[in-house]
Amino acid sequence: MKEILAKNVVLNVNQLDKFRTIKIQIDFLRPLSKDESTKRRLLANVLSNSSKKYPSFKALNDREMELYGAEINAYTRSLLNFNDLGFSVEFADPKFLIGDKSQIQDNIEVLSEIIFNPNLKNTNEFDDTAFTIEKRNMLSNLDAVGDNKDLVSVLELFKLVNHNNPDKQIPIFGDATQLDSLDNSALYEYYKDVIKNDMILINVVGDVDPTEISKLIRDSLLGQSLKSERTDIKIQLPNFDDLVKSPAEKLDHESINQSRLSIAYVTEKLDKGFSHLAPQAMNLIFGGDDQSQLFLQVRERNSLAYSVSSSYQATDHLLTVQSGLDAKDIDQAIDLIQKQIDFMKNGKFTDSQIEHAKKVLFTRREIGSDSIQHYIMRSIWETIYPKTLLDDKSFRSELNKLDRNNIQSVAEHMHRIAQYELIGD
Repeated sequence: MKEILAKNVVLNVNQLDKFRTIKIQIDFLRPLSKDESTKRRLLANVLSNSSKKYPSFKALNDREMELYGAEINAYTRSLLNFNDLGFSVEFADPKFLIGDKSQIQDNIEVLSEIIFNPNLKNTNEFDDTAFTIEKRNMLSNLDAVGDNKDLVSVLELFKLVNHNNPDKQIPIFGDATQLDSLDNSALYEYYKDVIKNDMILINVVGDVDPTEISKLIRDSLLGQSLKSERTDIKIQLPNFDDLVKSPAEKLDHESINQSRLSIAYVTEKLDKGFSHLAPQAMNLIFGGDDQSQLFLQVRERNSLAYSVSSSYQATDHLLTVQSGLDAKDIDQAIDLIQKQIDFMKNGKFTDSQIEHAKKVLFTRREIGSDSIQHYIMRSIWETIYPKTLLDDKSFRSELNKLDRNNIQSVAEHMHRIAQYELIGD
């Protein structure tokens, strides 16, 4: 059931009896901004620390325990060109509890309290303890990013890929310099703007009555706080034409034992009639599986890397390769990676590799359907970008028509657009 509570406030209720839990998730969406990513991550942390009714982390945690171990989460993530600030609670389906008839209402109340009734010091600041603790913890986490060289390599690669989009230059988890200068009152002012203007998606999944859920939400603090109209958001897909013509490259040196190599490729739009699953299948054979060409040729047979793999982002049509290796082997590894691309372009992969890729795609979809989060994400995509989704029938159809020509064509129309090397000295 889909219901519009106000302009750009959408409630989706997916009634399913396959889970023993119920999950409610609320996502606040607005365009990514280099000046807001840090604020949004700190805001998620501060709001989930406590609320007016539960004025300490302990009080909030005690309430979760009273609700049979309800699990509350707050996060930020990038979703297309949007920053998604989300809150969720997952809890036991009351039909499996003895005598508890208000479990759903109580969890809606807790989630509403966290978001719309924050723990404040005064009329324009959050509680000092919550703000100070969460800012300190976040600074500590950001300071540790530099120690994770795999993550550093990924971040530097995507800075190159998004060189003409400053709003994607700041990681979704924030920036230490911006955080250090962020004060309490500025964060609270930003919170008020989020609550007033962000597009909001509410998703409920579980064995619930959609009509009852709608009434409970409308009558709650959550529903009462969402009656105003929200700002429109617009999807903007990236364009990498300039990088196809002139790939971006960067090389850094550090005193580390293991070097890192990161390469980004963009795939072209599929020809009409080709399977939409072709890029994913190509990625699996190329480097996205422990039976892939990169794993077998670069790591196993030639011992040129401690780790090597590829991943594919369907919305951006990006395929990225990540590898950890010795500095002396980088040139040889790059050459061998290119040979695997040529291997794919020339259609030298076997029928058994194609069948294995198809089995992996099918199995991953089956496994995904056993997750409550799978249905929440489908509802989100159905609301903001439905053309990316395949229903079960369409998925099987796309899988059936996936063949060698489809996979080979993806490789033939793949372009290197960025490369980052972190050399260990």
